[in-house]
Amino acid sequence: MATLEKIRQRKKILAIVIGAALIAFIIEVGIEALGRQASNSTAAKVGSEKIDIMAFQQREQKEAAKDQNNPKAQQLDQATRQQQVLNDMINEKLLENEYEAAGIYVTDNEISELMIGKNAAPQAVQFAQQAGAETPAQLYDFLSNPAKQGVQESQVAELRAAWEDLKNELVDQYKITKLQMLIAGGLQANDLDRQMMAEDEATTCYVNFVKKDLASLPDDKYPVSDQELKAEWEKMKSNFAIDEETRIVHYIATQITPSPADIIMANKVADAAYAALQRGTGIDSVRVLGTVKIDTARYATDKVPANLKAWANGASLGATRRDSTAGPNMYRMYKVTNRLVSLDSVQINVMAIPGAKSTQDSALAMLNSGKTIDDVAKAIKGAQGDTAQWVQIVSYPDSLKNKLAAAGAEYFSLVSNAQGAQLVKVVQKKAPKTFVTIATVTHEAYASQKTIDDTRNKLQDFLNANKTPADFEKNAAKAGFSAIEAAITPSTPQLGQSPYGGGIKDSRKAIKWAFDNKKGAVSPIFSDNNDYFIAVALNEVYDGGYLPYDASNVKPMLTNRVRNAKKAEALMKQYEGKATDLDGFAKLMSANIDTTQVVFGSNFASKLEDEPAIIGRIIATDPGKVKLWKGENGVYAFIVTKKEKAERVPSKEELNRRYAQQGGGIAANPQAIPAILARATKVTRSLINFY
Repeated sequence: MATLEKIRQRKKILAIVIGAALIAFIIEVGIEALGRQASNSTAAKVGSEKIDIMAFQQREQKEAAKDQNNPKAQQLDQATRQQQVLNDMINEKLLENEYEAAGIYVTDNEISELMIGKNAAPQAVQFAQQAGAETPAQLYDFLSNPAKQGVQESQVAELRAAWEDLKNELVDQYKITKLQMLIAGGLQANDLDRQMMAEDEATTCYVNFVKKDLASLPDDKYPVSDQELKAEWEKMKSNFAIDEETRIVHYIATQITPSPADIIMANKVADAAYAALQRGTGIDSVRVLGTVKIDTARYATDKVPANLKAWANGASLGATRRDSTAGPNMYRMYKVTNRLVSLDSVQINVMAIPGAKSTQDSALAMLNSGKTIDDVAKAIKGAQGDTAQWVQIVSYPDSLKNKLAAAGAEYFSLVSNAQGAQLVKVVQKKAPKTFVTIATVTHEAYASQKTIDDTRNKLQDFLNANKTPADFEKNAAKAGFSAIEAAITPSTPQLGQSPYGGGIKDSRKAIKWAFDNKKGAVSPIFSDNNDYFIAVALNEVYDGGYLPYDASNVKPMLTNRVRNAKKAEALMKQYEGKATDLDGFAKLMSANIDTTQVVFGSNFASKLEDEPAIIGRIIATDPGKVKLWKGENGVYAFIVTKKEKAERVPSKEELNRRYAQQGGGIAANPQAIPAILARATKVTRSLINFY
């Protein structure tokens, strides 16, 4: 019965599911219509296998349902979530293909052990306990035979589906664990590997060095030709491979912010609200304003938010306060509207009894004669209950709160009517607490319609006068805008997104426009985001296998490399043979001598972070010899002052473990496996076609 009670308590989930279904229906209508227009139903292809748009849509519906109870997830941009869902489906397809090729599968016996075995997965144990069962096996028996408990199939459908989802999740985890073990098992060090590792890590070099930064030389004295850029591009070509068509755009995202006049008006509203708030002990005088947001909350004095605790706990009834740190264009004020001493929480045994007054009285008599809740549940059809439940009653109506506060040691009827009653026995009472009710009044300065129109008109005037990408970029700053360059692909969900997140919400339509138009086009204004007006200029289209040498995000890097190589060569000629010790090179370079330590087995050395190649050069240099070396960012003169051998030799087992760790980072990072598999399989993403 406990399991059934848990199921019934989860009825609120139905509201979430219904809400998600409505969202899904809206998405479905939009995606299906656009899909028909595009005469295509493929969201992505992994090799020759398709991910159908309807399968994608169903998956997104499930994610939307999960997001309903997660405020942070609800703030996620829809296009970002869609791209995440599609990436997950692509990764799953890549992994499934690899499992099949490697002969990796999970047997029925393994699934049984994971879900209901003696050593079931912790997730399964937790799931069962949350559902009211003692063990996963007990829950599985209930889900498989609900009729034994007098429960209809429809009542367990939701819980059974959640159990099935958990099973699929654990099976996926088990498969990837097997793949990780297979990879790790294949990374075995041989005698030569172990010898090299031991030697690489056995010696520490102590180094004194001086450096002449290449950035200190003027760029204009070292011109770079197109021919040199092309030659450097050829050497580094693999670094510029692109998996998807890439387009270079400049975009303007002009924020819609309150004008000075809007802020003056907001100040007046806030002043009026605070004046009204100060009247009396209530907040009705503020409610009539209708232009502010009002929230009330009751707190135990030890639970008052930290920023209000000292004030609220010492304030009298009706006291008010303005918040000077609410933020730009935000006004917040508070008022103590009630203070009371009340019983906080009680622990109760509770039983719901369906039926007429006579049935209720019979159940009450049984309980007070010593019968248990289970006894009464067996005797009265539909009766159910639970024991030792803590409930917070401070917000209950006074009639109920007073009953609970005055309760003795027996069961009594807390609420009843002709259809049934709730019978309660108070087991424990927590000591009364002092509670304070605080009203929070908030007002924000918003852009007025005039400000919105003026902001849009300013951007439109700019677009009318700058109809090419070149003019768009060149004249943006003069007009008070910032034209930001971005490289976008069909998988880019937002403008302004970086590897660390961020980005402009609801900017996917502007990206879609860039892929629907030709090089040289300038977009109209996009206003899907309520905080920005967005315009885009399409500079370049790259649909080959590599970004070209003159791409805007490639050429500067190549230019810097070629120019730095010229600078380094010039400095080497300037310094070679001009000094014999480190002090001499320090004077030539106008630099101070510094120190560091180098171990060959590491790619990192303190103070030489940007020059990993110098590590090998230092290790190969005998102590006492001054060497001149050119790097990518500077010219160095260094001397190895001492080479120190490690006293302890690592064991064979340590070296084997270290080898597996160094070579098998993939095994420790399951997220890296699909990325590697994608390099060997052509993946095409087409979700942008459905916007």
